[in-house]
Amino acid sequence: MRIESIYRGWWVLAGLVLIYAATNGILMHTLPLLYPALIDEFGWSQVQVTLPATVFFVVAALASPPAGALLDRYSARAIILIGVIGIAIGLFVYSRVNELWQLVAVYVLFAIALSLSGLVSNMLIVTRWFLRLRGRATGILLMASSLGGAVFPLVLGHGMASFGWRGALMLFAALAAALTLLPLVFLVRSRPQDVGLEIDGGDAEDGHDAAKPARIRSGPTLREAIRQPRFYGIAFATGAVWFTIISLVQHQSIYLAKDLGVDRTLLPPIFSTFFACSVIGKFGFGWLSDRLDKGRTMNLSVGVLIAGLLMLRFVDGDDKTAMFAYAAVAGIGFSGAFTTIQLLIASFYAGASYGKILAVLTLMDTLAGALGTRIIGVIRENAGSYLPAFDLMIGCCVAAIVCVFVIGKKRSRPTTDRVCREMQA
Repeated sequence: MRIESIYRGWWVLAGLVLIYAATNGILMHTLPLLYPALIDEFGWSQVQVTLPATVFFVVAALASPPAGALLDRYSARAIILIGVIGIAIGLFVYSRVNELWQLVAVYVLFAIALSLSGLVSNMLIVTRWFLRLRGRATGILLMASSLGGAVFPLVLGHGMASFGWRGALMLFAALAAALTLLPLVFLVRSRPQDVGLEIDGGDAEDGHDAAKPARIRSGPTLREAIRQPRFYGIAFATGAVWFTIISLVQHQSIYLAKDLGVDRTLLPPIFSTFFACSVIGKFGFGWLSDRLDKGRTMNLSVGVLIAGLLMLRFVDGDDKTAMFAYAAVAGIGFSGAFTTIQLLIASFYAGASYGKILAVLTLMDTLAGALGTRIIGVIRENAGSYLPAFDLMIGCCVAAIVCVFVIGKKRSRPTTDRVCREMQA
């Protein structure tokens, strides 16, 4: 039964990988490629064209706590189903928009749908199926959005060349439906107990080490978590990183096309390189997190992100080699930071209230991402350059590193990581 549990867990993870690749890979990593085309067709400014994304992150943040509460109470699989249907519908409607308010409405739908089918729901299922290999499983899951980000920009570029941006979006609607509904039906299950199994290779029927996993499942409640200063330190650190990574993804296509004058045909390959290399970051830093302290691993990933931002700040738009080098380094840092944030949170708060706690922290992080998207656009319009914005983003990363270092120094009680090591000893 233990072998069967491990085997089934990896199939569940495979299904989640397909779903996460389609949802986040398209919405978060590919749609920003449309911004230059929208600016050209409708005459929108940088602030206007990124307004729907700003609204998206605000609505997604506000929807995260209710979604987390639903996930703690109802089937995660059913909630994901509702979300992916909404995404497919939204992509089709996107292809018909002609006004900015219509695009804002589409992004509101995207936000609600992704709050149900995105990071929180997928991470919840992973933490229910994996314990000893949680770092690697998380790295593989989060790697999926990077795989989507590597593939779908190329699909979008080909679709835009063949059918225009509207036709490409209709193609994406069909792809999103196929890549999410089939895995939900055939592979994904909300928890191992639904099929008579236990977490990470245990057997629900033999009672093996039943008392020890219960210590992990209990965890702190949301009320207990928010009473600790550490919670707000984690929120600040992860929020500062989200401010940076969301702003980078939303604005880099505009910076490359409009400020540096990069050939539009190069944007899809640059985006594809960025997210293809982020596969390395997600899996690599997930692997490292199983061997090193979570805080140190996060700081290492943020350091790589800073290196990527510095490369972007000083890159020459005519130097193709430098452009792709930036994409590789920034992609690794972006994805590594994103992955280690989730693992840092899980190391403190995995347990019965993990869905609620993760949802609240995701709310704060997503609001930071929305704020960053707006502030970076305003800086570009007022200063006429993205360079001051890059300086701000680098400063946020440095602040996050300092905060995580302080949290690590003050970590006094045994954490989930230590308990896990005790269980394995």
